Amino acid sequence: MKTDTKINQILPLTLILIALILFHCSCSSWSVPTKYCGDWDSEKSIVTVRTSPRFMKFNFTSDSASFTLKINDDKTVSGKIGSAEFINGKLHKNYGSGIDYTIECGIIGKIYEKDPLEKKKVEIWLLTMKGSDSLEAELRYTDNFSAFPMAGIMFKRPKK
Repeated sequence: MKTDTKINQILPLTLILIALILFHCSCSSWSVPTKYCGDWDSEKSIVTVRTSPRFMKFNFTSDSASFTLKINDDKTVSGKIGSAEFINGKLHKNYGSGIDYTIECGIIGKIYEKDPLEKKKVEIWLLTMKGSDSLEAELRYTDNFSAFPMAGIMFKRPKK
């Protein structure tokens, strides 16, 4: 009887662990669609940087900046956000919510001259692509588990 009780306690945990492993494997085995790969750029967009000098008191500084991206089929991304560059970005598939992919840009420097933050961690969220020559996105400042919107971006293929 004690053996049955232990099996009944261990079995659900084992099944949950197996499900998590399978889910992780299925999430990491995706390919970047070719329509996303390549070079992208944008016209200038208003970028707002948020700082918090005191608890729950925020200051906002805005200016304009243009963006460039190079998305590779190996899920790496490089680009420029205003005057700040990133080279080791990572493309992640997002499951649900109208945002197809996120680009983890890492820590970047000042986006424009009046940018109050010397360093900030940002992501670019790629919305569902409706065509093959334009790509709507959002720039997000990530702080702990929060993602604050900084800019809306419309990427286009560069003119040759």
